[in-house]
Amino acid sequence: MWVNVGSVYEKDDEAGIAHVFEHMLFKGTKKRGVGGIAKEIDEAGGYINAYTSTDMTVYHLAIASRYFDTGLDIISDAIQNSTFDPEELKKEELVILEELKMGKDEPSSRAYEELLGTAYEKHPYRRPIIGYEKTVRSLTREHIIDFYRHWYVPNNMVLVVVGNFKTEKALQKIKNSFADFKPSILPERKIPVEPEQTNIRTKISYDDIKEANLNFGFHIPALNHEDVPALDVLSIILGQGESSRLYKKIKSDLNLVNSVSSYSMTPKYPGLFLVGAALEKEKIKGAVVPILKEVYLLKIKEVNAEELDKAKLILESDFIYDRETVQGEAGKLGYFETIAGGLDFEKKYITAIKNVTAADIKRVAEKYFNNTNLTASVLAPQTGENNIMSQEIISLATEAEKELQKTPIEKTADIRVGEIIKKILPNGITLLIKEDHEMPIVAIDAVFLGGLRFEPENKNGISNFVAEMLTKGTTTRSAADIAKEVESIAGSLDAFSGKDSFGVKAKLLSRFLDKGLDLISDVILNPSFDKSEFEKKKKEILLTIKNQDDELTHLVSNLFNQTLYQKHPYSRDMLGTKESISSIKKEDLSEFYKKFTVPENLVFAVVGDIKLDDISVKVENAFKNLKKGIFSVPEISKPLLPETNKSSTIYKEKKQAHILLGFLGVDNHDPDKYALEVLSNILSGQGGRLFIELRDKQSLAYSVTSINQSRMDKGFLAAYIGTSPEKIDKAIEGIKNELMKLTDEKVGDEELERTKKSMIGNFEIGLQKRGALASEIAFSERYGLGFDSYKKYAGNISAVTSEDILRVAKKYIDFDHYVLAIVKPKN
Repeated sequence: MWVNVGSVYEKDDEAGIAHVFEHMLFKGTKKRGVGGIAKEIDEAGGYINAYTSTDMTVYHLAIASRYFDTGLDIISDAIQNSTFDPEELKKEELVILEELKMGKDEPSSRAYEELLGTAYEKHPYRRPIIGYEKTVRSLTREHIIDFYRHWYVPNNMVLVVVGNFKTEKALQKIKNSFADFKPSILPERKIPVEPEQTNIRTKISYDDIKEANLNFGFHIPALNHEDVPALDVLSIILGQGESSRLYKKIKSDLNLVNSVSSYSMTPKYPGLFLVGAALEKEKIKGAVVPILKEVYLLKIKEVNAEELDKAKLILESDFIYDRETVQGEAGKLGYFETIAGGLDFEKKYITAIKNVTAADIKRVAEKYFNNTNLTASVLAPQTGENNIMSQEIISLATEAEKELQKTPIEKTADIRVGEIIKKILPNGITLLIKEDHEMPIVAIDAVFLGGLRFEPENKNGISNFVAEMLTKGTTTRSAADIAKEVESIAGSLDAFSGKDSFGVKAKLLSRFLDKGLDLISDVILNPSFDKSEFEKKKKEILLTIKNQDDELTHLVSNLFNQTLYQKHPYSRDMLGTKESISSIKKEDLSEFYKKFTVPENLVFAVVGDIKLDDISVKVENAFKNLKKGIFSVPEISKPLLPETNKSSTIYKEKKQAHILLGFLGVDNHDPDKYALEVLSNILSGQGGRLFIELRDKQSLAYSVTSINQSRMDKGFLAAYIGTSPEKIDKAIEGIKNELMKLTDEKVGDEELERTKKSMIGNFEIGLQKRGALASEIAFSERYGLGFDSYKKYAGNISAVTSEDILRVAKKYIDFDHYVLAIVKPKN
């Protein structure tokens, strides 16, 4: 359900009310109590969620088609009959305040808010969607009811239904469900018009963070303006992907930033063209001029045909990928109808994209990219030297424009450029094939055993280092060549490294299959581990290791693993340490990689718009030079149960505390893993015990969940909560109480069946995308579970009984051998 109201329609003294309302809509109706909606959705194996934007509020529900009536009844009941209980409102406001604190602790989120708050002086886009602590605390049930009566009326809403159903029958049911829902006159929408900007605006902030954020914004028109297609194409060329201009010049060539990108933000009202970079504090002053010069060069030099065609293809392919799931299709249709002006938007937009010329790119750059239309913001670490002042930003931006005037005006020359089958190829590669011709998409996963578990202690992080290098050059392709080819086929190509494996995954349009397969096989067979790329990547990894201190959930996760696993490889960070990465040589990467890239260790899964015989021959030819080798899984000491309870704490001066409490779990071949997974799901999710008790009832957190991981060696069962520092003891006590309940008494039949249905439904929904299925079958086969294990998932989960839950709870929830990790402020 799309509702035509977002934060833009709020008054200043009620900032955040649209978001608070969104939280409250599922908090009980006249016939469904608090938690009843989540419970019923779980029982039907679906999921329900919502989000608030500047212009819209959206409630989305995914459910098996056989439960269509249930889903419709829930949506119509929530929209028409929510009670907005005042006590629940108080609790939910506390939850939202925790969410607000979480956003303040996230540097990139805060930097984005500060840029918008500076770029807009009158328009409501200047306010954060979540509002402010003062305004959220001030909202009462009367405010919520008033907001509901004004905005939640049928003539201000669009219901989108996509899936397996009979249209006429569904339409009649929808009409009956909303028969008593009467339209009314909408309030007059008086949105302040943002005055034209005439001078550079700046915002400089400092905080206890490791990495700086440098952001630029230029005012641009709203979504339906004729210039938007050209601006969208421009944003791809300038700053999206490794072959983009900003990435190649600012990151690869000049090494001034850790990441850089651009984005054309075009909501319902005039938006911003955004350019953002994450970088070290001492590089800020040196980065401003090169970044702005790269932006301003678009005003005097036309882009070449290759860049133009690549960007158009990427934008067009995004619409194809969106149609892969019913959720994606529904979201797209809702957006078109409510924000974009009608269901014919896609056709018009794609046509407009195809018609964009190099001259159009130059024209819009000249029109919008100038210093009088520029806002710049900096959020930087408060420690150290090299602080930057607003006047310095202004002077550097002026310098960028002056340098641009020296650049000769010239035109860049154009440059034209059913069923899963398992086969063992002659050299020993395991090939998995699934034909699916519904969409012109192909997903590929190539998985090797490897990863963190297989690393020498003194080379911690080497598997991730190897994966990061795979797309950075082969014996015949440079990193830039690879990035350019990936974007030319409207696809993605990523290497990965995890706890027990590493490899490569790709997604592409099927018409580019031959090119894509040639590229993927080259990346796997012929990585060059180029010396210059090696040195650049080492510096990047070391910077990431340094800067991840700002990511508090990552910190608490690492601390938990270190405390639980001790000397086992799972105790280590997958990125490695400053010492281990510094010691790794280029030759170490080659040696490690060769050890694992033998055919017997490779599972290659292809899912999508392919033909069985055709793809078999192509894969065999592509990998014919990968010769048979010898591979055996090395034996290492197994993780041990902690001898006693263990607790570890890290102090960070942030607004929230982050807590993980957990226990040693099972490996992925242990039959207990299914019962533990059900147990974990009983605790987690919106209908879960932790959420209901610690968030809904006690308002201790915005984020609370349970985690169950099974790996090649034993994983863990844990509960996580992010809370205010003064609530730490109460939060830990609350987690323990909910865990103890599971060891003391059986789970009720209704709760158990609801949880199992939800798990099965979510699992099946998650496999809609070709990439998700390719990953599922590849990993399952490589870990020895069988490529078809996903087909047995529903049966294994359905077979779990309340006796099983009680048994595994008593076995694994052991309060004499638990681990507690906390990241919190010192005082």
